[in-house]
Order: sequence, then C-alpha cells, then structure tokens
Amino acid sequence: MPRFVRVLLIVLAVFLAFLSGVYLGGHSYRLSPLFEIMPQSVRSAFFPGDNVLQAEREIENILEEKFYRPVDPSTLENGAVNGMVSSLGDPYSAYFSPDDYKQFMEHTEGTFVGVGVIIEPRDSVLTVVSPIDNSPAKKAGIQAGDEIIAVDGQSIQGKTPEEATALIRGEAGTSVTLRISRAGQEQDYTMVRESIELPIVSDKMIDHNGKKIGYVRLEQFSVDAGAKVKDSMDKLVNNGAQGIILDLRNNGGGLLDEAVNVASVFIQNGTIVTVQSRDQATQTYEARGDANESIPLVVLVNGYTASASEIVAGAIKDDHRGKLIGEKTFGKGVVQNIDPLSNGGALKFTSGSYHTPAGTDINKVGIEPDIPVTVDPNSPSDQVLDRGLAELAH
Repeated sequence: MPRFVRVLLIVLAVFLAFLSGVYLGGHSYRLSPLFEIMPQSVRSAFFPGDNVLQAEREIENILEEKFYRPVDPSTLENGAVNGMVSSLGDPYSAYFSPDDYKQFMEHTEGTFVGVGVIIEPRDSVLTVVSPIDNSPAKKAGIQAGDEIIAVDGQSIQGKTPEEATALIRGEAGTSVTLRISRAGQEQDYTMVRESIELPIVSDKMIDHNGKKIGYVRLEQFSVDAGAKVKDSMDKLVNNGAQGIILDLRNNGGGLLDEAVNVASVFIQNGTIVTVQSRDQATQTYEARGDANESIPLVVLVNGYTASASEIVAGAIKDDHRGKLIGEKTFGKGVVQNIDPLSNGGALKFTSGSYHTPAGTDINKVGIEPDIPVTVDPNSPSDQVLDRGLAELAH
C-alpha cells in the first residue's frame, strides 16, 4: 500500500475514533461501536495493543452473558484495573475506586470510620503497624505485629492494604471480625466500627531524676503534622523542658511534605531527603528553617517505624541532631504518588525511591538505631522510653 494512502487511513481512523468518543489512554472497556467494527488491519496499524483490548472486551461480554450468576459490569471493570496494577508486583501500588479514594483522603485528613488499625504489607502478609489509641482495635487487644488473615471469614491473602481496608471499614455501629495470627496462633476479634479521629500528636512533660523531659508522640504524618509537632515542641520548651523525646514507634508514615516539615522542627539547615525517580532528576528536600537545634533530642523507633517516619529518623541520624533508640526500622524506602482519575477514583503508584541525606537507600533494609534496645514483651515498663529518658538525664 502506498505510504500516503496508509497515512491517510490512519488519520481518518483516528479522526473517526475521536468523534465516536475513544480516549487514548482511557478505559479499554469503553470502546465505541465504530472502533469495534473498524477493520483489524487498520486498527492494528496504530493501536498495537488492540488484540489485548479486544480480548478484554470479549471476556467481559462472555462473563456478562454466560457466567453462572449475574455479573456487575463495574466489578469486571474494577477487576481489570486491579489486575493491571497488581501485575506490577509492587505491594504499594493500588487502584482506588471512587469510594476507596474518598476513604483514603478522609484518612489523611485525620478522620474515618473503622476499627482503627494501620496496616502495611510485610513479607507478603498484611501486618498491623499500629492500633490507634482508644480505637475499637486497641480496646479489643489488637497489637502491632499482628497479621490479618481474614475479614468476616473472607481470606485476604493476596489483597492489597487498600482492598483489605475496604473490607474492614463500613458504617458506624456495624460489627466486623478480624482473624489475627500472632506468634503462630490464630484468633478472631469482633469489633464494632466507629468514627475515629486520629490523635496526630500528643505530648506531656516527664520528670526524670530531677530533670524535665518533654515527650512528643506522633501517630502519623497527616495534614498539619509538622505544625502540630512544632506547637508541642514550643509548649514543652517554654514550660522548661531540658530535652525532647520524639516517639515514632508504630508510626506507619504518611505525607512526604509533612515528613520534611517534622524533620525541620529539629534540623535548621541542609538536606532532609532525596527522591530518585525514573524520568526526573533527583529531587532534594531541604530543611525549612526555624528549628530548635539547641535542645537535646532522642527519637524512639521500632520495627514498625516506616516510610515518612524513616525519612525523619534518617535525617536526624545523618545530621547527628539526635540519637535513635530502640529497634531497627521497617525499611520502606519508596515514595508513592496519588493521581486522580476521571471516574472519581485514583491510582496510587510507586514513583521513586528515597535516600537519607548521606545517600543511604533503606528500602527493605531499615535504619539501625544508635542505641539498640532489645524489648522484653513481659516487662511491665516501657524499656525503650526508659532508655531514652536515661540518655537525656545524664
């Protein structure tokens, strides 16, 4: 076929497809009738993935017409998208349906309806990073490190944290049962869902051997976490604190900008973190200024100190601003982006890896504390906190 004829056919086909409502890069299962009757030879000239698109459409039609029970088309559509994302093999990438995305945004703003567990995948198992204080999960006895096996009898093996969270959440006043594996033993916990407001930051003054030590506990890096930590820090210092303990244990992370804001409460100048992505130059996030660098600082960490928490811990360690005390951290050194979609949902995907100011990649490795503390679960005292107090009191 002469080249000019081939080009003319391609242009004409694209134009007709556009008029018929085909959006390149959009949902593959909403092909226009004109596109479907277009000759295969013409479509293949400029739609190299059309065989896959056709197969998806054919599967959808077969299941809608012949599957042994009625099929909701939206279920198939969500399944196709979820399958695409899960094929990446990345436990942190996920498709958010419109409802999932709404719930996710509520969570970053500090309120949601559920039982109050923060979960992350660990060795392909969904693990409780932290039960939120005063939540149904905390009151029921759920602990950090518990592995969630099933929700209301439905196995969650192979599900993403977002899919599991969607099963756990529901209307306030309704119940949900989590099957938990702990130290090889399985047990069911039934809880009543309720509206939960995350206590982003809490603080108190501790008198230890005649010395005033300020204690700041950060639950997650949601909106305004940095400002709240600074408010607590200023209050404690103004009330005579001679040292500060920042507790990041069981903190599963959150927003990157808030990690930089929190670190900037303690570090005046220099790099907080660098982010490396596939097609962009390395992004460097610097301290914002206005820090208090004179007051002694320790940071409490454990195996569920993850993501944004590790950004803060890594920056403080590399800057020698304070000492990390406790256990090696989780080891989540990748950054996710959230891109909204036209259907009201969103795509969460891993967009880069982050590195501490010294250039350390901590993904799947974690950060070693400056002062390790082996925790005895049978001890009635908080051994890590006690070690932090001792470090600041001498």
